[in-house]
Amino acid sequence: MIIIKKRDIIFIGVILLIALLSGLFFRIVESINDTGNLYAKVIYQNEEILMIDLKTNKYKIYDTEYKNLIHSGLADEGIFYVPGKTTLDMTELYKTDQYAKDNNIVGIKIIVKDQKISVAYQESPKDLCQLQSPTSSPLIPIVCLPNELTINVYTDIESDEFIPDSILE
Repeated sequence: MIIIKKRDIIFIGVILLIALLSGLFFRIVESINDTGNLYAKVIYQNEEILMIDLKTNKYKIYDTEYKNLIHSGLADEGIFYVPGKTTLDMTELYKTDQYAKDNNIVGIKIIVKDQKISVAYQESPKDLCQLQSPTSSPLIPIVCLPNELTINVYTDIESDEFIPDSILE
């Protein structure tokens, strides 16, 4: 028979209160830094390759060695294709995505919908990054380690820091 002492209950209560307050603290800090803007930065092999405005689907392709591997032809619909290290077999995507098939796209399919970003298609051993839910929170990045890809959301970037570069489009 297990006997729960009064000190045990107090200890558990204090731990739960600390957890609740720290979660609340992070949300408050996030809202203080919030500029009303919502951007996602796509990082491939430790280089920023793409930044997307999650409200308007405007984007900026960074001048990197990967710029020619980024496809933004469906950006108005919130669809982007970026490189991935293990995503090389596109057979499954080509069955459902005629645009990708017609343009011979090889890479990860990213979707922006309802001001949230998610990975719609990729190839990796367990497809974990594809299973992550859409995010619009800086506290919840999308991480795809096998493909060496991360997507971070930022709410503290001023709109003048985001200037789409029409030269690279």
